[in-house]
Amino acid sequence: MASASERKTVRAACPHDCPDTCAMLVTVEDGRAVGVRGDPDHPFTRGGLCVKVNNYEQRVYSQERLLHPLRRSGPKGSGQFERINWNEAMHTIRRRWTQIVDQFGPTAILPYSYLGTEGILNGLNVGDAFFNKLGATISERTFLRFGLMHRLLHDHRSLTRHGPGEL
Repeated sequence: MASASERKTVRAACPHDCPDTCAMLVTVEDGRAVGVRGDPDHPFTRGGLCVKVNNYEQRVYSQERLLHPLRRSGPKGSGQFERINWNEAMHTIRRRWTQIVDQFGPTAILPYSYLGTEGILNGLNVGDAFFNKLGATISERTFLRFGLMHRLLHDHRSLTRHGPGEL
């Protein structure tokens, strides 16, 4: 284990779900990430990181990072919110969804999500059983073209047959 004043570099993989799967080198001090950079030995990105990940340690430890549910307290678009507890947030969602389903039917609920951080690991099917039981509208839930996503997820041979520029 490193002493408090000792820095170490840890190999990591980008948690975002773009096809690059960038390798990262994370500088850790006192158990806290203090720097993130691309791994120059990564064959695809060769040490580059995108703007979403280039300052990842700053976003993870940011004072502006949302850690608790918020409810809008001012006019829509005003940016005014108040903190509420998790039980209140769940009750608020349940109450509103019940009103929507009672008034318009379950297809008025459209689950919308993007893969986001670690989405391929835990986001492709999150909530499917719940939304299917509810009878909600089902969509592709992704911005990526289905053909590309299907190719990347289901036809791993395409990664060896085609170069990065051809995907």
